Amino acid sequence: MEWSDKLAVGVATIDSQHKELFKRIDNLVLAIKQHRCKSEIDGTLKFLDDYARVHFAEEEKHMRETHYAGYEEQVEAHKRYLAALVELKAEAALPRVSGSSYDLSATTNQVVVDWIVDHILKLDMQFGNYLKNRS
Repeated sequence: MEWSDKLAVGVATIDSQHKELFKRIDNLVLAIKQHRCKSEIDGTLKFLDDYARVHFAEEEKHMRETHYAGYEEQVEAHKRYLAALVELKAEAALPRVSGSSYDLSATTNQVVVDWIVDHILKLDMQFGNYLKNRS
């Protein structure tokens, strides 16, 4: 997936964080293609965990400050993503047999791509439109 300005929400910090997420997922996809998942997956999962906590707090802060009506829906979506991330981290903590890094990388990629499609391209863009129409 590639970032484009069409995906901008209109809040510089949020957009910057989204760009970084796209970059990290592109790196994971490249690692999968180059058969170096084992060296990439743990760092990607750590990034996703750190990213989610910082990014969600930032988004939710802006939504509260602007009295965004979709705030609760966003919070629930964030909770679902964090739950999926907990499952991925639990899987990553298991002893790895041959091929499991690839499987974990592919699953992680799918979870994040689904998140991008379902959340960023829909819910976050609704928030971006709300901000643009408020001005």
